[in-house]
This record gives sequence, structure tokens and C-alpha cells, in this order.
Amino acid sequence: MTSSTLGKAWHWVMNSLTNHNTLADYLEPLINGVLPGWRADRFRSQIVSVREESADMYSLVIKPNNKWKGFKAGQYIELTVEKNGAWMSRYFSISSSPAYYAKTGLIELSIRIQEKGLITPWLPKALKANSIVNISDAMGEFTLNPEHTSVCMIAGGSGITPFRSMLQQLDEHNKQDITLMYYARSAEHFLFEREFNAIADKHTNVKLKLMNSEEDGNISTCHIEIFAKPESDTHFYVCGPSPMITLTRKLLKELNVVDDHVHYEFFGPEPLSLDVQTEGAAILFERSNKQIESSADETSTLLEIAEQNDLNPVSGCRMGVCHQCICQKKSGVVYNTKTQTYSDTGAQEIQLCISVPVNDVVLDL
Repeated sequence: MTSSTLGKAWHWVMNSLTNHNTLADYLEPLINGVLPGWRADRFRSQIVSVREESADMYSLVIKPNNKWKGFKAGQYIELTVEKNGAWMSRYFSISSSPAYYAKTGLIELSIRIQEKGLITPWLPKALKANSIVNISDAMGEFTLNPEHTSVCMIAGGSGITPFRSMLQQLDEHNKQDITLMYYARSAEHFLFEREFNAIADKHTNVKLKLMNSEEDGNISTCHIEIFAKPESDTHFYVCGPSPMITLTRKLLKELNVVDDHVHYEFFGPEPLSLDVQTEGAAILFERSNKQIESSADETSTLLEIAEQNDLNPVSGCRMGVCHQCICQKKSGVVYNTKTQTYSDTGAQEIQLCISVPVNDVVLDL
């Protein structure tokens, strides 16, 4: 019997006996009585401190547990916290380096406060030293390739965080020619400026260009031609708000920079207008490997859509047992028919029986 067959058999046994996918999922409420905040699918970690970086930016200093596997400079993690009895998750780049983690056992997440956000304004108020959070394995391919001898990093706003990790990781043996073009909306919004200047002073192959948008304007062809040598073999790494990345890619294309020399990562989801009428939504049930298309006038809940398509999510709604159909939404927007509110675009737990898809949705189901 193959390991795949054994895995499917064990999954069937656990689902039949416990109505959960794994033994860890079944035991999670019991373990939480001893270890508050414990999650079967995450690494229980501890907040060491919350450090203010600016009026709208702060850093969480976190000590992952000893089972966490570490990361590469430029990668991100999913941070999961409990708010008002519900698990909420968001993705953040790690702003400190692997070398710092190896030395101290700590990582840092530098987070900009989103004024209308549900989580980023709340985190620095709710989390204190010794608070418990959960983190995922490190993810992402936005990492610096040491074989790229000429590199231009283009950062906008809080998109600077993965570049901080990359630059912290440089050692005396690094010979890459690196230019950092860092755009901020005003002089007081440059983060880690003193640190970046120190790195540039230490490494003669690193050049720092602080671009104050109030004075210098937004990124332009002129800026790229002056600082980045687009006609050479330079590789461009771009991270920041969606409009900035879109514009930068367009400018680089106009300068004949080949596609495989442009590496980018969106910092946060693309802007969403709920007033725009869509033609429907694609619902991806990720673990079941099934994608369903719903029409624009679809009013069925996600639970009904799942059941209509031969999926059998855990639920007790029709027996009067609430909250059994809670599921992790990994991305997309849903409308809560009970509270008459829209979710945001990030990851969070939702109830399938009262959630209607608004746009493309990915579910951990």
C-alpha cells in the first residue's frame, strides 16, 4: 500500500470518527485549555516587543518556537492572531535578516497601519511582551539571486521591508553592485534611514537613493536612466503599492528591459471597488482541488455551493449546531448575510452558511 493510499485511508478514518480532517484538529480545543492560542497548523510563537517605527508604522519582534524552519531574506509569513474569539490572519514580509534570526532566535515584522483595516491598527494595541501569536512557514520566491551581479531594488512605502532583510544579510564577501531606490511620500516617511546609510557606508558596492515624492515626484523613466543603468545586465527587484509596481513594470518595458530581469512582489492586495459589477466569481476549494464558477446573480451561500458540487464540508447548521462550518478564507471578498458586511481581501475565518462570494475566492476546503 502506497503512502498516498495510507494517507487517504487515515483521512477517511479521522473524518468518520471525529468529523475533523486530522487528529490535531480534533484535539485543538483540548490543547487550547493548556496552551492558549495553540493551533494545529501553525507555529505557536511569542511576542518579545512591539516597537514604534513612525506615526503609522511599527515592528513586531517575535520569537518563533524551536520547530520553525527559518527563512530566506525577502520571504514572508502568515501571522495568525485571535481577535474577539475569531482567528484572523494576514501576510507580512519579514523585515529582519536570516543572520539576525540565527544569532538571536528572533524575527521582525514591520507593519504599516491601514487606517480602515481590521487588523493592522489593532495589533500594536492588543499585543504586548509575552503575547502569543501563530506563524506559518516562510513563503515566497522574492529573494535576491546572488548570481545577479548588477541589482536595482525599487521600493515604495512599506514595500521596503523585504529589501531591509536582503540588505541586512549582506556580508563582506558580497560583490553585487546594488542600488536601492526608495520612494516615500515625504521625508519623515523613510523607514530605517540611518540603518540603510550605515549599510551603504560599510559596503562600497551598495548605493542608496532616497526619493522624496514631494520633491522628486514618482518613479519615472528619467530616475531609472540616471540611477539604474537599464541598458546593462541589471536585474530589477520591485516591491510596493500596486499602482507603483504596475507603473514601474511599464517603464522598464519601455526601456527594453527583458521580462526575466524584472522581479516583483505586491505589498498587500490590489485595490478593490465593491461598487463595480462583476460577471461572477470563481470559487477555488483548494484542498478538494475543485473550482466552481458562480454567476453574477448568484445568491447561494458558499455552503450551498459546496454541497451542490458534491463537496461535504463539516456543518451543523440544519441541526441547530452553529459555527461548525467555519472555514479559512485564504483570499477574496465575501458578503456576510447575517451582519450585512463585506470581508476584506485577506485571509480570515468565515462561516460558509452565511457567506456569499463577491469576487474570486480561495477556500481551505
